[in-house]
Amino acid sequence: MSERVHILIAGGGIVGTALAWALARRGVSGIRVIDLDLAGMYASSELNAGGARATWWQTVNIESCLATLDFFRAHAQEFGFQERGYLWLYDDAGLLAQADEKRVLQNRLGLGVERLAPGEVQERFPIVDRGTETLVGATFSPRDGLVNPNAVRAFYRREAQQRGVVFSDRDYLAGVRTELVAGAGAGSTKRRVAAVELIEVERSDPTDAEGVIREILCTHRVPMARCVRERRIDCDVFVNCLGAWSPLLAAKIGVHDVTEPVRRQLSLLDVHGEDVAPGVNLETLGMVVAPSNVFFHPEGAHLLAGYSIPEEPPGYDFDYDGEDFFIEEVWPRLAACASSFERCGHVRGWAGLYAVTPDCSGIAGAVPGFSNLFEAHSFTGRGVMQSCGVATSLAARIDSGAWQGVDLDPMSRTRFQDPRRWIAESLHI
Repeated sequence: MSERVHILIAGGGIVGTALAWALARRGVSGIRVIDLDLAGMYASSELNAGGARATWWQTVNIESCLATLDFFRAHAQEFGFQERGYLWLYDDAGLLAQADEKRVLQNRLGLGVERLAPGEVQERFPIVDRGTETLVGATFSPRDGLVNPNAVRAFYRREAQQRGVVFSDRDYLAGVRTELVAGAGAGSTKRRVAAVELIEVERSDPTDAEGVIREILCTHRVPMARCVRERRIDCDVFVNCLGAWSPLLAAKIGVHDVTEPVRRQLSLLDVHGEDVAPGVNLETLGMVVAPSNVFFHPEGAHLLAGYSIPEEPPGYDFDYDGEDFFIEEVWPRLAACASSFERCGHVRGWAGLYAVTPDCSGIAGAVPGFSNLFEAHSFTGRGVMQSCGVATSLAARIDSGAWQGVDLDPMSRTRFQDPRRWIAESLHI
């Protein structure tokens, strides 16, 4: 069975869905989005901490995040966007000096990042009442905040569908067919993606209670008992938006990808009102990043906290280490920063994937050597924060041949051929 579409997007996460929306807004028709897990049970954007910031070190990342924050701000009520800021605490003078250096660029681009002395931190953020004797300072970025990623992706999908975009669920991309075409120069040739081969997976329990989707995402094979049918989709343009799974798709096309999937864990905590220090109002708190790299922010009636284990090996791992992770990694670091969290209790937690590149920045643009292959993935935890800025610009590049808004050329995969072209980021949590 064969179908034909104009633009085929692999990956219905927040970036792929945003790109479909941005293309449809430009009047492009014949768009199809395929995904194995369209509900997003294992999507990185659905499993993250909900932070939204433009406080980065590289211009392209700042600009694409700023464009997205403006979009969130315009739909603040629908997206649950709360402009409460990010507070970064430092106990290392060298790291604070780096932050001061980058603050010049950040503020030139309009972030308004403030530099706080240790005394100002305690005055403005009384939650931070431990470890203050070792603090050398902090930065506070007031334009950053918190957002509901589920609501954002739902908006992109709803608006895209209203403009004719078709979303296909339970589709496993088994193979890609390419062909040679004449290039622009005399005697030159390029390849083009002609079609993709799909395996439609049985639609059993929509909550994936049996873990079928999870098994496929982690092992990259479809159990024959779950195969409903195989089909092919021919396309004019193909876009890889598979996030942590982008290297698997790239390999099927014959392209080497540098992305690695790395697990990140989050814990939801219960903080009793009587245990919160006097003068502390959790309801107005944004994201706080402690010197130990534990981070936290209020999440409804609870507290959301996370910590990235430095030696975490790459792999497709969705197992949450449970209360042991909270007790060993999160709680000691929280209690060392704030007495209000000394008696917090573990409620539950989950694990998701970061798609990590060598310089911790995303990959976007045309894939060299192909006439119709594009990509937008591996934003190393910034997919939500960059979704609108990246999608709007890449949609223009696909449709008209030129970037619009943010110049994404620095995100080309060709930069990895020369480390001097890397767009290295360090403020990851």
